[in-house]
Amino acid sequence: MKRILTILSFTLATFSVAVAQRLPEVASPENYKLTFTPDLEKAKFEGDETISLRVLKPTSEITLNAVDIDFHDVTITSGGNTQKAKVTPQKEKEMVVLAVEKPLPSGQATVHITYTGTLNDEMRGLYLGKDDHGRRYAASQFEATDARRAFPSFDEPAYKATFDITAVADKGMVAISNYKVVSDTPGPGDKHTVRFATTAKLSSYLAALVVGKFEYIEGSADGIPIRIYSTPGKKEMGKFALESAEHILKYYNQYFGIKYPYGKLDLVGIPDFSAGAMENAGCITFREVILLIDEKQGSIDLKKTIASVISHEMAHMWFGDLVTMKWWDDIWLNEGFATWMSSKPLEKWKPEWNYDLDDVSGTGGTLNTDSLASTRPIHQAAETPAQIQELFDGIAYGKAASVLRMLEAYLGEETFRAGVNAYMQQHQYANSTADDFWDTQAKTSKKPVDQIMPTFVKQAGVPIINVKSQCSGGSTAVMLDQRRYYYDREKFQAPSDQLWQVPLCMKSSTGAQKCELLTKREQTFTLPGCSTWVLANAGASGYYRSGYGADAVRALAGDAESKLSPAERIALQTDIWASVRVGREPVGDYLAFVQGLRSERNRAVLEDVLGQLNYIGRYLVTDSDRESYRQWLRQNLTPILKDVGEESKAGESDEQRTLRARLFTALGYDARDSEVLAHARKIAEQVLNDPSSVDRDMAAAALTLAAVNGDEALYSRMMAAMKNPKSPEEYYMYLFSLPQFTDPKLTERTLAYAVSPEVRSQDALQLVSNVLNNPAGEKLAWDFVLSHWDALQKAGGPFASAQVVNATSSFCDAGMRDQVVAFYAAHKIEAAERTYRQSVERINNCVDLKSQQEPQLASWLGQHSSTAGGQ
Repeated sequence: MKRILTILSFTLATFSVAVAQRLPEVASPENYKLTFTPDLEKAKFEGDETISLRVLKPTSEITLNAVDIDFHDVTITSGGNTQKAKVTPQKEKEMVVLAVEKPLPSGQATVHITYTGTLNDEMRGLYLGKDDHGRRYAASQFEATDARRAFPSFDEPAYKATFDITAVADKGMVAISNYKVVSDTPGPGDKHTVRFATTAKLSSYLAALVVGKFEYIEGSADGIPIRIYSTPGKKEMGKFALESAEHILKYYNQYFGIKYPYGKLDLVGIPDFSAGAMENAGCITFREVILLIDEKQGSIDLKKTIASVISHEMAHMWFGDLVTMKWWDDIWLNEGFATWMSSKPLEKWKPEWNYDLDDVSGTGGTLNTDSLASTRPIHQAAETPAQIQELFDGIAYGKAASVLRMLEAYLGEETFRAGVNAYMQQHQYANSTADDFWDTQAKTSKKPVDQIMPTFVKQAGVPIINVKSQCSGGSTAVMLDQRRYYYDREKFQAPSDQLWQVPLCMKSSTGAQKCELLTKREQTFTLPGCSTWVLANAGASGYYRSGYGADAVRALAGDAESKLSPAERIALQTDIWASVRVGREPVGDYLAFVQGLRSERNRAVLEDVLGQLNYIGRYLVTDSDRESYRQWLRQNLTPILKDVGEESKAGESDEQRTLRARLFTALGYDARDSEVLAHARKIAEQVLNDPSSVDRDMAAAALTLAAVNGDEALYSRMMAAMKNPKSPEEYYMYLFSLPQFTDPKLTERTLAYAVSPEVRSQDALQLVSNVLNNPAGEKLAWDFVLSHWDALQKAGGPFASAQVVNATSSFCDAGMRDQVVAFYAAHKIEAAERTYRQSVERINNCVDLKSQQEPQLASWLGQHSSTAGGQ
């Protein structure tokens, strides 16, 4: 599953309470025969279910997971004897107990259930949605623990079974499920009955059903038919997704050595969808904006996102669907692997998009979360649905992917791949654990993977490798020591007993390179030649921070463009900033490093730098120094934009188009360059008059900048433009420009609009969160949250419960922190306790950083900026 939102984990309840939510081990399913008859007008469905199962030991009770199910008739048949079962709900456990008078012997049995379910409006289970024209449809979202809302089930991943799914749909409606249609017959009445082929063994959360008015385009790869489904009128916007899926499927068939196992592949764009996408076997569902795009007008950013999400979900067809974790504590095996794997087919297909550099940048983002005291280990116990939901976070996705990337670099691509394929062959159509994965890698590679991986998977946090080097006798001694890195300065300076086994590669100023395994707290290695610096993360594949002395930082900065790769420059700037965060370096050293990148034109490198410059401008610059900082930005960024070009040119690369938009935004928003802001307003007017007349990447940037000083007339034009967009991307381009307006009256309009019926539930919290992230709107937005909490809690679906809580982490003020603490002390959110603690920790870290670096920044700006220029 690909997440739109990063929702962080929370403190687990006591084990004695949590363990009660696991099913008793008395029976195991082998097949589900399921017939769904949705009534879209009445928002309900009728279900008819037969579960073929194996009773593991004599019992009078079969316990299933079930939520919001109205049971009609339940019988259990065993040994030719059919008994009516008494149904006893256990609501708190999300279970029902089916009891019979005569005990069931060990062996085969069947459970037959007729029932009524609810087509809810929560975007989970089997739910009800509407397209842009009000036409209703039903769609499923079962991960993590919501299959039980659609059919009584053994709703735990280890209980794999085959599925025979039938849908009784209204005439003219399409039914889509995991496997191909084997029959479509008229009746009963004005309906038609669609029966699907028997699936391979699947966990319950991977079953799927979509019923409604949908259209498709189709293609194929390696003999596998591929369809892209959309609501009516949008199918032509599936062409890019189809092309992507065809390339990706061919790559994965070759990489894994096991051909795609599910016969056909459908990718379905759904207007109402809480997550980003969901890897249902053979029937991947998507939020439609992450599947459908106008190929001619669509932005490069969105094309990259669509390709990446498709690649992520398709990787799950093997890693997650074919081989599934035994329990949710190993969800990182699914999500981390799919995140790591997703770049590989795209790098081969579109090397010019530099997904490899985006991966390095992604590691930097994950390090931010893992530098908090309130982070969690990759492997995290979880028992209740809320605890399980909290595992789908930046650690399960980002950290797990980064650690796998480091492991692959250590073992070598082909050795790692051989281990992956051995693991897949051994566990296909079954379940596995993390130990199974790294034990296989250790046996295949004959390297201590089983000793390295637990240090990164089973303990929280990230190490910093401190580097000192000394030249003697024609060689360089490199002294390395490791400790846990925290943004919290007090914790960082305190003694640490954590220890990692770190595969790392070093690179010196002379070009010498060496890879070693750091297993002790302090170790010394030797490189040939006399070096002025030693880089501790050569290739930028490591999951750790590197710490350098001031002299080494200056030497590295001087050689960065000539001797370091773009990936290494990204990692180095992240490391320098990490030293600033804990007071090892003044912020001026980071800005001096940025000044040294005058010739840098790599999109990914500059993108990371611009993000850090935005942070400095927002949090570390005082009002009295703000113009000096903006002038410094203009001095350093304007020449780069002029070199890239302010207007698009025929034949230029996609990376150059993206970089132009990034620089344009930074100069307009962070530097408040008057010429850029005026140009942005002109482009915005052009977009509103004719969206197709402007490059989409620049159009989105211009609308955002125009909103900064925008008036009511501009706001109203954007609202009007949302009424008839030509693509999902165009709609969201206007929608997410609204939070950037700074006029308080317009901000209030945006907040009220967010919780109105005109905004889809999945978008409401994002809109409010974006206003919270706008310094001009954060106080108004926070007051709105306080007064509209009940409405906000109901919005967004199962994957958005912690979004507003997480958005408060953008505050950097002790007073706002105290308000956050007071409010959430009185309004506990079961699925967001860790998110809350991390938000408060981030605010505290920001307040501390501000206090230590504000004076240094003021002093540095006094020496390095001119007062002339824009306004």
